[in-house]
Amino acid sequence: MADQRSPRVNKALMANYKGQTVRLIAKLITFKDGRAIVEASDGGQVEVSLPRNDSLDCQYLEIIGKVEDERTIKMLGHVKFGDDVDMKLAEQVVQIWHDPKFAHVFAV
Repeated sequence: MADQRSPRVNKALMANYKGQTVRLIAKLITFKDGRAIVEASDGGQVEVSLPRNDSLDCQYLEIIGKVEDERTIKMLGHVKFGDDVDMKLAEQVVQIWHDPKFAHVFAV
């Protein structure tokens, strides 16, 4: 099976990954009619389009999806993180992922 790793991003980094699959740790703000607004680890708001008949039922989650543009992700799947996540720590994970010092660890 092919390696399915994908970069972790925040709102500010999404523009660099248009058309690519990424992971976004986020806090759910609103959900209605198959679309969600979430707050990324850097505080930016992202619109998420969900697959038909999918719903989000937790406050924090990791969205795996394809970046449509600098503010929208088409969700392919998600991981529930529950109701208590340290978003500052999540942002540090994103920053380390993109730090050249750790490129050998996170090579995608």
